[in-house]
Amino acid sequence: MTMPREETDVRLVSLERLRELSDQVGTESCRQFVSNFVSMWESRFTRLCQAVQGRDFDAAMDVVLSIKISSHMAGAERLSALGAAAQDLVSRRDIRGLEAMVAAVRACGTETMAHLNQSSLFSAA
Repeated sequence: MTMPREETDVRLVSLERLRELSDQVGTESCRQFVSNFVSMWESRFTRLCQAVQGRDFDAAMDVVLSIKISSHMAGAERLSALGAAAQDLVSRRDIRGLEAMVAAVRACGTETMAHLNQSSLFSAA
């Protein structure tokens, strides 16, 4: 599945959001939060896949909210938008829509984590 148009119009990562977080909690805490976010990605994505495959809407809601909120905090705007779209699908119990969205979430997650792992990211933020 390709990403819905509204999600592709959203920036992959917002340096402004990372600057805000850094201003709020300090540069080192911001760096640590982003590092934790990246290290938890595979686990979150696996939980999403398991929830969708098992048609477990409660577990799916838990993980899409986790993806949406943590992505927003980490400046991962496109992934957060996908999390919001997935939340809507879970609310409507649209298993086919969720199944189709998993590939887009995987691709966006991979691209986002690679971007956030760049060593130069925090020198710009």
